[in-house]
Amino acid sequence: MTRRTLIQLGLSVLLLIGVLGMYTFWYLSVEKASAEARSLSEQILLKTKDTVRVANAKTALQSLSADEASMRSYLVREDEIVPFLGSLERAGTSLGSVVEVVSVTSDTSGPRERITLSLKIAGSFDTVVRTLGIIEYGPYDSEVSNVTLNTVPDADGWTAAVTLTFGMQSVTP
Repeated sequence: MTRRTLIQLGLSVLLLIGVLGMYTFWYLSVEKASAEARSLSEQILLKTKDTVRVANAKTALQSLSADEASMRSYLVREDEIVPFLGSLERAGTSLGSVVEVVSVTSDTSGPRERITLSLKIAGSFDTVVRTLGIIEYGPYDSEVSNVTLNTVPDADGWTAAVTLTFGMQSVTP
């Protein structure tokens, strides 16, 4: 082999080593950038899932808030008990019966606060029963626990002694 051939072979080997070195550097750089891109892609996917989850939670919260407001409308507010009792006493007036609140007690122990009322309804049988229906099926969480119907001696009237419980909502300051 001649010297010129050896120089050409040496330069070719050096050029090959240089090209292989540059290719290796380029390949490692691309791999590093690809790994970073995959990591960022996974982070974006997680953030997108979190965003969807937060949006779903906000929607559920709005729905629950509306349901809670709806449920609270069925409860007698603690600061509105006196007007509520007045509305019960007026319930039978249009029908011709007289409603009288005999006693009021509240039970704030337990998971649900309740108010227990004893009412006396007087009038004809028809008006007493209709008044009881108006009160029982009114727009409140109510439960009739005891009803006693009696005739009024020497008259065509009836009286009903009724014990009811209503759901109550405390007013928090």
